[in-house]
Parts: sequence; C-alpha cells; structure tokens
Amino acid sequence: MRDDQLLEEPAEAAHRASSTMAAMLRGAMHVAFSVLPALGAVRAIDGEGVPALAALLAAAAVIVSYAIGSRLALRRRWAPYSAGSDPLLPSRGGVLVLTLAWMAATLVSSAFVWIAFPLFFLVLFALGPVSGLLALAGVTLWAILAPLLAHEQSGLGAGEILGPLVGAVFSVIAHAVYRRLLLETERSRALVVRLRAAQAELADSERRKGIAEERQRLGQDIHDTLAQGLNSIVLMSRGAGAAHPAAAEEFARIERTARENLADARHLVRDLADRAGRSGLEQALREVLIRVQQQGEGTVWELRVDGTSRELDPEQVETLHRAAQSLVANVQQHAEAAHCVLTLAWWPDRVSLDVVDDGRGFDPAAARPGHDGGDGLRLLRRRLARAGGEVSIDSAPGEGTTVGLTLPTAPLTAAQEQEGSR
Repeated sequence: MRDDQLLEEPAEAAHRASSTMAAMLRGAMHVAFSVLPALGAVRAIDGEGVPALAALLAAAAVIVSYAIGSRLALRRRWAPYSAGSDPLLPSRGGVLVLTLAWMAATLVSSAFVWIAFPLFFLVLFALGPVSGLLALAGVTLWAILAPLLAHEQSGLGAGEILGPLVGAVFSVIAHAVYRRLLLETERSRALVVRLRAAQAELADSERRKGIAEERQRLGQDIHDTLAQGLNSIVLMSRGAGAAHPAAAEEFARIERTARENLADARHLVRDLADRAGRSGLEQALREVLIRVQQQGEGTVWELRVDGTSRELDPEQVETLHRAAQSLVANVQQHAEAAHCVLTLAWWPDRVSLDVVDDGRGFDPAAARPGHDGGDGLRLLRRRLARAGGEVSIDSAPGEGTTVGLTLPTAPLTAAQEQEGSR
C-alpha cells in the first residue's frame, strides 16, 4: 500500500466520523421540533385547560415553520459546507419565522416554552456569533417572561428563571461543538480532495516514467537488432558490389536504401530516448517522398496540402509520419502504380491524410494477415486507433486504392480561423 493511500484512509475516516456526528445533531433538531410542539399542545390542553383548537394551531405553526425551513434547506443540499453554514438546516430567514411562530405559541400557553432549547441552537447558528448571541439573549428573556406574558402566573420561581438560562449556556456550548464539527468536516473533505489529486498526479508520473522506460528499452532493442542488421546489409552490399562489378548499380541501390532505413532507425532511437520536437508534419511527409523518389522507382509521387497548417502534438506527427511511410511502402511493393498523390488536409477539428494511387488495387475484405499487405493494414488501424483516429480504405481490383487517415485535433481558436480566412 502506498503512502498516499495510508494518509487518505484516516482522512476519509475522519471525514465520515465528523459527517456522522453532524448528521446526528441535525437529526436531533428534527426530532426536537417534531416532538416538543406536540408535547406542549398535550400539556396545554390537559394541564392548563387551553382550548384544543388554539393549542393545536400553536403547535402546528411551530412545526410547519420548521418543516418549511428544512424543506427549503434541502434545495441547498449540494451547497458547500463551511464552519458557518449547514445547507441542511433552516437559513436565517427560516429561523426568524420559526422564532416568531414560537413566540406566538408561548402567548397561547407557557407549555411551549420548552421549544426554546433547540431554538437557542438554531438562532446561534443562523445569525452568527455576534447577532446570534444578542438574539439568544432575547429568546432567553422571552422564555423567562412567557408565563407572565401569557397571564398564567403573577410571579417567577427560581426554576423558571434558571431553566432557560442554563439551556442557553448549554446551547452556546453545543453550538461551538457543532461549528467545530463542520470545520473538521470541511478540512477532512479538502484533505481527501488534495490527497486524491496527489494520488492521481503520482499515478500519472509513474505512468509517464513507465512510458519513458519502455521507450528507452525499445530504443535499445532497435539499436541492437534492427540498426545493427541494416548496418550489416550496408557492409555486405558494398562488398558484393566490389566483388560483382556487373551488379554494382543494384548493390549500390541496396546499400543506399539500407543506409536510409538505418538513418530512420537511428532517428527513431533518438526520438524514443528524448522525444525531442521533430519537424512539422508537412516537412516529414516531404522527406518521405524525397527518399522514395531517390530510389528510382517508376511511380510519380506528389504531395498536396489543403488548409492552414498548425502545430500538432509530437505523438500525432509521429503517428501520421509512420503511417505515411507504411502506406508509401505498400504502394511500392504491391500497387504497381504510375501515380500516387498524398493529400494533407487541415480541418477546424481534425487533420486528414489521403493516399491515392492508380495501381492494381485489391479487395480490402479479402486482405489477410501475411498476404498482400494485410499485416500492414492491421497495424495501421491499430496505430490510428491508439491515437484516437480512423482509417478508411476504398479499393477494388484494377481501380487503384484510396486510404484515408483522420486524427482529431484541438478546435481552431477565433484568431486561427480569422488567419485561415485571409
């Protein structure tokens, strides 16, 4: 297990724990504002002789006010948490309406005074540390004076005074604890997000490191096998040309082709080693045609460019460059074409390369690996698929061949579109 995973598990555990405790406190508030008004109505009716309709309406006003505030809070359930807000508790306006409903209920019967205890907490939480304390003092004073205001008694006992005061003090403590829980929840969530981002970055770094090591291994293998083999062909063709003067020109052509492929192999080794920026795609395609023309084949080669060229990722340049080399080699080996045209076209969101020859053509459906370029086409499709591109083939016996390659690119900016329209 990696270090970032060892750190992430305690962070997620702390996040879950603080979230659970916050949810428990929130649930306690829901229960309190459901049960206390109902108990107050029962006590008002049975113990104080308050008319049932008045008591039930008072209790309903408190319950409905809290329910509406909580229901509105659910619409903010995806809002961000912070140490000063809880999207699942009534907002400031909802708490003010609830407070007015509670004050009206206490005028009906002092039995509803006990609702002040959960209300203390909501007032503190909704109105903030300064306004909340002032509001708490007002709610506490109203809870103490409610029996007098309801004309249920002419004086106040010690319990009727100390009860709301003690409740207010404990509400301040509970409020501080709940804010602390929300703060810890926010910190834990932020820590988990940072750890996951670091984990993703580490995974990407390891992936890039693995790619670099694989490229280095491939480069070494190419150098030790393909490049050395091509170098041996150069030496043997030179010796054979000296030993057989009559075939010196053919051996010179073999030597020249082997040298060109040896240069390609060495260039590929360098690319795999450091991924240095290569020439643009258009220049790379021109180099492909220059080399094939130097081999003295009978085919006429042509490159056409449509649209305004722009910079591509090195991997995309490499993909189309290698694909062009493969297709040109197929034309040389199989097409027997008199003319072959490569068309590089730049589109707003893609780049395409079409290779069209007037050779003998073939049936794409009948092409099989190991026969008539079947392996080359299969590898070509795989290469383009890895880069997110597509390959289309249009050919028939005696009708030539058209191979279309397409790679997606970043959409043109407004400046690039304006430049291209000039």
